[in-house]
Amino acid sequence: MDATTMFAPLSSNEAMTAEQTAPKANCKTPIVPVPDDAPPMTFKHPKFGEPSKSWPYRNADCDLVGYVCRWDFLDSEGRPAKEFFPVTYCDIGNGRRAWRSKGMPAPRPLFNLPFMVDVTEGTVLVVEGEKTRDAAAELFPDMLATTPAHGAKSPHLTDFSPLAGRDVIIATDNDKAGQEYGDKVCELLRAAGAASIRHLPPDRLGAWRWQDGEKVLRGEPIPEGWDLADALDEGWTAERVAELHDDPAFLPPYRDAAERKAAQSMLGDDADLDGPEAFEGWPFRLAWNGVEKRIERADKETGMITVEWRWFCSLLEVAAETRSSEGEEWGRLLSVTDRDQRTKEWAMPMAMLAGDGTAYRERLLSLGLIMAPGKFARDALHEYISTARPDTKARCVARVGWHSRSFTLSNQTVEPAHG
Repeated sequence: MDATTMFAPLSSNEAMTAEQTAPKANCKTPIVPVPDDAPPMTFKHPKFGEPSKSWPYRNADCDLVGYVCRWDFLDSEGRPAKEFFPVTYCDIGNGRRAWRSKGMPAPRPLFNLPFMVDVTEGTVLVVEGEKTRDAAAELFPDMLATTPAHGAKSPHLTDFSPLAGRDVIIATDNDKAGQEYGDKVCELLRAAGAASIRHLPPDRLGAWRWQDGEKVLRGEPIPEGWDLADALDEGWTAERVAELHDDPAFLPPYRDAAERKAAQSMLGDDADLDGPEAFEGWPFRLAWNGVEKRIERADKETGMITVEWRWFCSLLEVAAETRSSEGEEWGRLLSVTDRDQRTKEWAMPMAMLAGDGTAYRERLLSLGLIMAPGKFARDALHEYISTARPDTKARCVARVGWHSRSFTLSNQTVEPAHG
């Protein structure tokens, strides 16, 4: 067409349709991906001004999707404060485009997604928030650190499918929101088909601080909201973290809320699963990720005793003492929770503890028990089963039928009615 081409006027219905579909003057519609001719992001918050830092989010093709920005400022009482807001390139109506504070549309990409797509090998470390992600990349350089946009607020709006088949670790912050975030990410990773999902609990690094080049116990509760950025501030380095990698307890399998509830039923309603209490006078405790043994070490110079809880196997409950109807063939009723969260019971004869333990360990492993490698785990498991004194007793029988005043079937025991 040339410049003199005329257009027919719109009918009233057509005009109404055009008016209804035209962008409103005050709307903010993100344009994804950001066009190549878009200006650099120069968004200023009306109250806080320019962001102190910004993190770009890109899709798998390395196209820019948007930013998450941080503003540092002093609150009304003069205390340091911060705010995070998403910033995207938007259609703001009437043919205008500009950078605005507006969330990235779902599904959102994981941070650093193009690099994870290119590097198909290696463990992925998922944390909560961009600042924590930067600290994680420094502390765990052998892993691919990432986070969904907006941290704990909306991980379900991020696409986790690129992590299918990957080994993933979830690092949770030290608060309720951090735990709930970890549970949701675990759910999303399972749905995406992650090969394995492990956990970096806050206490794995937060229980210690570094002072004058020495690692010392914190000696007080880990601060609320503590994360890997705090670990960096407290003296942890990549070299110091690497020394812990050989300990299987450092990165246990992730257990979500339902799995922790199952552990709670073993430990009792009053047990603290975030810091399980030791059984008085017994060097073992059930934690949400398995069984741990108390190790006490005395400093040669000061005599100060420090206590460490060391993980040696996944959830294994000694549910009852067993014996035959004649009071012989004593054993232990062991309850194993496997990685599919199925619980299986096995009445283990105590006679199997007389040897080196290979036979009963083989059976437990076949039921789905996970053990730490090495002599410590073997010895700890042996001691744990040998010294456990459960309150419940159970009778093992070799046939269906009457045994004393009870009739035993293959899957239940029927007590006689009392008249």
